[in-house]
Amino acid sequence: MSETAPFAFHRRVQFYETDLMRIVHHSNYLRFYEEARVAWAAERGVIDWKDPQSAAAFAVLGTQVRHLAPCRFGDQLKIEVQVRLNGVRVVFEYKMWNDGVLASEARTEHVNLGPDLRPQRPLPELKACMEKETWKETWLSSL
Repeated sequence: MSETAPFAFHRRVQFYETDLMRIVHHSNYLRFYEEARVAWAAERGVIDWKDPQSAAAFAVLGTQVRHLAPCRFGDQLKIEVQVRLNGVRVVFEYKMWNDGVLASEARTEHVNLGPDLRPQRPLPELKACMEKETWKETWLSSL
């Protein structure tokens, strides 16, 4: 496995993503992580924006998010993504950085579904793509 830096996705916090305390509402973090996961897949050719059928159907089995520091309107976030296969499960882990401060960390687990909505192993090209990824460490400490 080659040593590469985790995939990084950048986004700016929008006003509508904040709450009455003027910080990002907790429900938006999973959206941010999904944006990063989709960007990861698009960069690796797993998703073709012009062909929605190109994306494998990954059902979410579970999510885990730890909030460590607040994010506010206008903050520029960097989300690092790492992925690995665990049998039929695909595990993504994320770190969200806000100006060099670790603001949040998360894990999502997915399973690839076939046309009959039954779990199946990822397609060979997707499996090959994921096997090239470097899993640095388990980022998310247990909740």
